Amino acid sequence: MKLDEGGCCYGAAVLLRHIGALEQEFTGVRDASADIEYIHRLRVATRRPRATLPLFIDCLPAKRAKTWLKEIRRITVALGEARDADVQIANLEAFRQANPGPQDRPGLDRLLLRLRQKRAALQPGLNCALDRLAQDNTLEQMRAQLETCPPPAVYTAALYRHAQASVGACLDALLAFDPIVADPLKVSELHQMRIAAKHLRYTMEAFAPLYSHELKKWLKVTREVQETLGTIHDCDVWGELIPRYLEEERERSAQYYGHTRTFYRLTPGVQRYASARREERQRLHADFDGSWRAWMRADLWDGLRTALQTPVQDAANLYPPAPDLPAPNVNE
Repeated sequence: MKLDEGGCCYGAAVLLRHIGALEQEFTGVRDASADIEYIHRLRVATRRPRATLPLFIDCLPAKRAKTWLKEIRRITVALGEARDADVQIANLEAFRQANPGPQDRPGLDRLLLRLRQKRAALQPGLNCALDRLAQDNTLEQMRAQLETCPPPAVYTAALYRHAQASVGACLDALLAFDPIVADPLKVSELHQMRIAAKHLRYTMEAFAPLYSHELKKWLKVTREVQETLGTIHDCDVWGELIPRYLEEERERSAQYYGHTRTFYRLTPGVQRYASARREERQRLHADFDGSWRAWMRADLWDGLRTALQTPVQDAANLYPPAPDLPAPNVNE
């Protein structure tokens, strides 16, 4: 949908906010031993401009916008791999502390060692991606381009139509997964549903300042969907990682000792942990299925469509422009 000047200026203001938040989060990420929340906050800060750029890409130089998207995506991927390893380590450490049985320690300690080795190996690639972003002056280029747009003087009907179409398309993509929600065996589909929820959330965030209620009710639920399905996916990843880890450790034992007898010291703790993650997944899926059905019965998503439709009919009179766009909360 073609945007008018007011819509492009609105998009520029949103993107400038995201760039400012992104620039603030670089400190601490280069140190693999630092607080893992540095990685989390920067990862979230990269997701917002990455989701917002395509919404306003027609307002920007096409080749530059594609390059910016590519550079930000490279950072997001590198951060994602590091963040996943950090979360796995933190989760396993918590389980180890809560289950101090001596028969469990050898396997848990060895698995922690392998995860820490993996995390350390990811840090140079992450630093390289950060260096490239700085060397290419990507954020500076984006800022210089976006600052050519003045603050939006009015929220136009064209902008509201664009918001309705963009959020509506993301909502359609999420609701397409409704038939599989009740089936816990739909591993791939549930993962894709999480991605659809993520796209809906960040698209709603981009347009939330246009509405008096800022879409808060639907943003809260969408974030819950994203996070719950994300934890379910983490459990599924463990279901693939642990068998592979055990087979690799078996092979290491055979190569180093010439037999696999020492390997069996590693299995009790790891199998106990695998069982705990399976139980957690079952509980999470049951809770999610119940919540999803309750939202559907309450016509939650129809309410979102109505909220998006209302200002399209009389945008200028219903919602005059706010003095400032709110800064995104990078801790979410």
